[in-house]
Order: sequence, then structure tokens, then C-alpha cells
Amino acid sequence: MTASRDIEPKTLRDANEALLLALVRADEALESARGETEVAHAREAELRVIAQFRETLLGIVGHDLRNPLNAIFMATKLLTSRPLTESDAKLVGHILSSSQRMKRIIAQLLEFTRARLGGGFPLQLANADLGAICDEIVAEVQLANPARIEVHRTGDLRGRWDTDRLSTMVSNIIGNALEHSTPRTPIVVDIRADGGDVTLAVTNQGATIPPEFLPHIFDPFRQAEPNAPRPAGNLGLGLYIAHQVVTSHEGRLGVSSQNGVTTFTVRLPREQPSQPAGA
Repeated sequence: MTASRDIEPKTLRDANEALLLALVRADEALESARGETEVAHAREAELRVIAQFRETLLGIVGHDLRNPLNAIFMATKLLTSRPLTESDAKLVGHILSSSQRMKRIIAQLLEFTRARLGGGFPLQLANADLGAICDEIVAEVQLANPARIEVHRTGDLRGRWDTDRLSTMVSNIIGNALEHSTPRTPIVVDIRADGGDVTLAVTNQGATIPPEFLPHIFDPFRQAEPNAPRPAGNLGLGLYIAHQVVTSHEGRLGVSSQNGVTTFTVRLPREQPSQPAGA
């Protein structure tokens, strides 16, 4: 019995010491974790500042480049109205084409910066017709690209929207469809009334978008094949800007892609819930 009493206190003492040691180590680990968390928070804040500086710089550069580029564009347009030799006309055509691509790049940079730093796009709401907007964009696209585009309309397509913003959104989505469609296949633009909403669906035939990429398709500077070269004038911002325009109108933009058929679907409320009717 005596030996048993001697062992028991020793065992309890060892257990207590082990528990105290574990508590000390846990406290040290907690302090270390707190320090690592503080470092992580500081690093995150630093990255946010860097990102904001980069986006501000993009906006400044894009804005400052716009004026001299417009001068080049206008001067080139004037040259095309004068008699030119065949070789000179070809050179002027190259300058004009390059200027148009640069204008698209700058426009995307400015829209991207405005969306990222301004928390979305400010809207100038007015009575508009989404069918008429689509007709105008399709006519512009077909001037430069003879691709076959079918437009279908159903019902009342009017609402209160920012016409310029919606023109940009429609142009970006149709441009994306043109870029990724199989040659000589139709692009279908379907606009229809849906109660208090108007929906726009743009469908093209081409490579199926990988399912793992779909959740990121509206992220800026992303593409399904990271190593694939981008077409000239494409920064990977078109779908991001389209998504921001739709979101600013308190609508929804989604995408489905199966069996070589991809459809982007926009749902726009005729009146923004946060805007009183007639405002």
C-alpha cells in the first residue's frame, strides 16, 4: 500500500507538469500565430495599395494617351479623303487600323480603372430600347466583320438604362462571341421581354469553355487558355466590363457552355430597384 501511495502522487505530478508544459507551448504557438496573422494583414494591405496604384496608373496613362491618339486618328481619316497612291493608301490603312485597336485598348483600360476604383459605373438613366441598342451594335460589327448574326426580338424591350453603358456591354459580349465562334457558323442574339425584366442571350458555336474556368470567366485579364496568344486589341477585360455594366444596372450576367455551344445571358430589370420610377 505504501508503494502505491508513493507512485500515485508522482504520476499526478508528472501529468500536471506535462499539462503545464502543453499550455505554455500552446500559448507560444498562439503568440506566433498572432504575429504571423499581423504580418499577413500587413502584407495584404501592402498588396491592396500596390493594386490601387497600378490601377490608378492605368487610368492616368489611358486618359493621357487618348488625346494624342485621337489626333492621329483624325489626321489619318483626313488623309483617306485625299487622292493617294496605292502604297500610301495601304500605309494609311494600317495606321487607321492600328489607331482603332489602340482606342479600344485605352477605352478598356479607362473602363476597368473606373470600375475598380469607383466601385462600379455611374449611370445616366434614360428611357431606352435594348432591341434598338442591339441593332446598332450589330450593324457596326457587320461593317467590319461579315460574320452572320441573327437577331430575334420578342415583346416590349424598353426600360430605363444607361444607353452608352449597355452599348459597351452588348458590343463586348458580341465581340467575344465573334472571337470564339467557329468560322461560318451563326451568332444568335435573342432579346425578349420577361415580365419586369428584359433578357438578352448571345449564342455562338465553338470550343466548349472548360467547366473549371466558368467561375472565373468574368475576372479581369483571364482567359481559358493562359498560354494562348491574345488577339490584337484584346486585354481580357471585355467580359469583366460587361459584367460590371450589368451589375451596375442591378441585373445578372451568366454563361453556359456545353457540347460546343456557349450562351451568355443578361437579365436587366426595366427599373433599377434603388432608382424610383421616372427618376
